Amino acid sequence: MTKFTLTIWVDADSCPVKEEIRSISYRQTIPVRFVASYDHYSPDLGEEWTFVEKGQDAVDLFILNHVKPGDVVVTQDLSLASLLLERGVYVLTPRGKLIKSFEVESIMHSKYIRMKEKRRGNYGKGPAALTRHDRMLFKERLSGILHERGM
Repeated sequence: MTKFTLTIWVDADSCPVKEEIRSISYRQTIPVRFVASYDHYSPDLGEEWTFVEKGQDAVDLFILNHVKPGDVVVTQDLSLASLLLERGVYVLTPRGKLIKSFEVESIMHSKYIRMKEKRRGNYGKGPAALTRHDRMLFKERLSGILHERGM
């Protein structure tokens, strides 16, 4: 029986858990693709990086066009998450939250409310800095998904 392989895709422009992903993927020899805009280009980053044109959704579109069912995507972009879930992809936030299909409607409604407030000039605070606990939870969840997939 052939082992089904998966890829870990990372929406890497602002991902704070790149080292944790590298560590886990290296130990388990799972391919990882960090996708970022050319604004984040550095020749020192290595071959697991893919750079795409500038643009609000360029990274999202690249991931959407290359991901396959069963892959794992690490992203903070909940709109992207909702599209990926429809394709049978595991979506994990850098804080270790595994997004589920039944949450999509609520997620999109919350985003709509935030955008509406933003248009009115009401800007909320950004997310709090990642804690050590957030990083540990992320590593546990990613390892759990990979274990569930037989990796």
